[in-house]
Amino acid sequence: MLPQGKQMIIIDQASTTAAFTATGRIDTVGFDFVTIDTTMATSTATNPPTTFRLMESDDTVVTNFANIVPFTGGTATSATVGFVIPNSRVNTNTFYGVKFNVDLRGRKRYLRLEIATADTTQVITSIANLYRGDEAPVNTTDANVLALVEG
Repeated sequence: MLPQGKQMIIIDQASTTAAFTATGRIDTVGFDFVTIDTTMATSTATNPPTTFRLMESDDTVVTNFANIVPFTGGTATSATVGFVIPNSRVNTNTFYGVKFNVDLRGRKRYLRLEIATADTTQVITSIANLYRGDEAPVNTTDANVLALVEG
């Protein structure tokens, strides 16, 4: 009845200090699509992330991960940068948010999200939702949640 989906919290409210890199890894085996949502409640125009990128690898060895250019942020788009890292929140009542929609077909098994903070403390949360899995989760373990409510 419901889509074959799975949620993963890949960075859980990491309170980072100056020049800290928060990372999270996603095992995409058995899924065709993932959305990755990242929020940073304290980001402002003077302290956006200095690094914001998604990488891929066939294994979990950190040095084997390579940038996926469309999902690599920088100060301007170029051959090695796919998007401009947003400078700030829209206003003080909104969160700093970035969403990646990734087609996993043809991608390597593991994804790694890296976000490096600027010169102030940031609180970073990133959640991945994997879709179009080979099988629908039938219990909380398979869905990677504490409660699986269907109707």
